[in-house]
Amino acid sequence: MRFVDALIHRHLRVPYSLHVYRQSTVSKPRMTLVFLHGIGNSGRTWDEVSMKLPDDVNLTVVDLLGFGDSPKPDWATYDAKTQARSLAKTLLGLGLQRRIILVGHSMGALVAVEFAKRYPTLVRSLVLCSPPLYNVDPTDDKRLFVERDEQLRRLYEFALKNPDNIIRLSKLAQRYNLLNPDFDVDRMNIDNYVLALRANILNQTSMRDIVRIKRPIHIIYGTLDPFVIGQNIKRAAEVSEFISVTKFLGGHEITGGYVKRVVDAIKQQAGVKG
Repeated sequence: MRFVDALIHRHLRVPYSLHVYRQSTVSKPRMTLVFLHGIGNSGRTWDEVSMKLPDDVNLTVVDLLGFGDSPKPDWATYDAKTQARSLAKTLLGLGLQRRIILVGHSMGALVAVEFAKRYPTLVRSLVLCSPPLYNVDPTDDKRLFVERDEQLRRLYEFALKNPDNIIRLSKLAQRYNLLNPDFDVDRMNIDNYVLALRANILNQTSMRDIVRIKRPIHIIYGTLDPFVIGQNIKRAAEVSEFISVTKFLGGHEITGGYVKRVVDAIKQQAGVKG
């Protein structure tokens, strides 16, 4: 079976279908939402948000490739391109015909940007939560705020070289409620985490791509988030008239007051009052 799987998906480049964690549909939806979780998480990330949404919406929550109950091929790169292609196959397989509002958290926000870049006719708007937008090209002399980008890059590189420390730190962070309860990294899935971290965070093109998307984009982030560079987001919003930003006193994970802000942003993108 592994040979057949590799032949179809690796060599013939047929995208995987993602596991649909949750889906609900109504006959006359006011909006169609697709939710993408962050690295190390799964569709469960969105449980609190989905419970607070209006009843008359179409809702699809997926597990991204390598996480949750989606396929976890050991040869895949788990980059944003691969994730976006798998998402497109999944959504088309579900028969989604309406333009969607993509809601992404952290790595999922970067996948949302890639999806909107590749399949703009399928996208109505984006809500990006805690997007780690970095300038990653060291040859680009026009980069802004290089020091913070470099500091985070070195931190990530150190983590990639010491995966056991990622496991230890994640357990410690969960103990102090610094991570989403759904966050799960252990020795069984650390390789997928490392591959996704390198492909999506360190080798991203999202900072360049997001300002070229001609769809409404609403970015939400906490000012205490150690993984987000606020100045990069501010710069993107200055360059693109399609980008609006909400910042608040908070961290990276969508818990507590962050949940309401996400729900409000979704309603705003859909033109829903109240």
